Amino acid sequence: MRIYVKYLGFSKLPEIERDPVVDIPEGSTLSDLYQRLGISKDGRRSIQAFINDDASWKATKLRDNDRVTIVSIVTGG
Repeated sequence: MRIYVKYLGFSKLPEIERDPVVDIPEGSTLSDLYQRLGISKDGRRSIQAFINDDASWKATKLRDNDRVTIVSIVTGG
Protein backbone atom coordinates (compact mmCIF):
# COMPACT_ATOMS: atom_id res chain seq x y z
CA MET A 1 0.00 0.00 0.00
CA ARG A 2 1.21 3.51 -0.77
CA ILE A 3 1.51 6.20 1.87
CA TYR A 4 2.42 9.82 1.12
CA VAL A 5 4.68 11.25 3.82
CA LYS A 6 5.58 14.86 4.57
CA TYR A 7 8.15 15.47 7.31
CA LEU A 8 8.45 18.82 9.06
CA GLY A 9 11.28 18.32 11.52
CA PHE A 10 14.82 19.09 12.48
CA SER A 11 16.36 15.70 11.76
CA LYS A 12 16.86 14.40 8.26
CA LEU A 13 14.86 11.52 6.82
CA PRO A 14 16.78 10.82 3.59
CA GLU A 15 14.21 8.33 2.29
CA ILE A 16 11.45 10.97 2.39
CA GLU A 17 13.70 13.61 0.84
CA ARG A 18 14.30 11.28 -2.13
CA ASP A 19 10.70 10.14 -2.54
CA PRO A 20 7.71 11.07 -0.36
CA VAL A 21 5.85 7.88 -1.32
CA VAL A 22 6.45 4.90 0.97
CA ASP A 23 5.27 1.38 0.22
CA ILE A 24 4.30 -0.61 3.32
CA PRO A 25 2.31 -3.82 3.85
CA GLU A 26 -1.46 -3.78 4.12
CA GLY A 27 -2.60 -3.46 7.75
CA SER A 28 0.45 -1.45 8.85
CA THR A 29 0.17 1.07 11.66
CA LEU A 30 1.73 4.47 12.15
CA SER A 31 4.29 2.78 14.42
CA ASP A 32 5.21 0.44 11.54
CA LEU A 33 5.73 3.48 9.32
CA TYR A 34 8.02 5.07 11.92
CA GLN A 35 10.07 1.87 12.00
CA ARG A 36 10.21 1.73 8.19
CA LEU A 37 11.49 5.33 8.13
CA GLY A 38 14.14 4.60 10.77
CA ILE A 39 12.66 6.85 13.45
CA SER A 40 13.97 5.53 16.79
CA LYS A 41 11.70 4.88 19.76
CA ASP A 42 13.32 7.85 21.52
CA GLY A 43 12.71 10.01 18.44
CA ARG A 44 9.04 9.03 18.41
CA ARG A 45 8.52 10.81 21.72
CA SER A 46 9.23 14.19 20.14
CA ILE A 47 6.99 13.99 17.07
CA GLN A 48 3.28 14.15 16.31
CA ALA A 49 1.73 12.62 13.22
CA PHE A 50 -1.36 13.68 11.34
CA ILE A 51 -3.11 11.27 8.98
CA ASN A 52 -5.18 13.12 6.39
CA ASP A 53 -4.94 16.22 8.63
CA ASP A 54 -6.24 14.44 11.77
CA ALA A 55 -3.98 14.00 14.82
CA SER A 56 -3.17 10.30 15.11
CA TRP A 57 -1.66 7.77 17.52
CA LYS A 58 1.06 5.24 16.79
CA ALA A 59 -1.47 2.37 16.86
CA THR A 60 -3.59 3.99 14.12
CA LYS A 61 -3.92 1.70 11.10
CA LEU A 62 -2.95 3.21 7.78
CA ARG A 63 -4.96 2.90 4.58
CA ASP A 64 -3.81 3.02 0.98
CA ASN A 65 -3.11 6.57 -0.23
CA ASP A 66 -3.16 8.10 3.27
CA ARG A 67 -1.30 11.40 3.64
CA VAL A 68 0.87 11.38 6.76
CA THR A 69 2.46 14.59 8.03
CA ILE A 70 5.07 14.14 10.76
CA VAL A 71 5.86 17.23 12.83
CA SER A 72 8.60 17.75 15.43
CA ILE A 73 7.36 18.89 18.80
CA VAL A 74 9.38 21.82 20.12
CA THR A 75 9.55 22.40 23.87
CA GLY A 76 11.59 24.50 26.20
CA GLY A 77 11.62 27.93 27.59
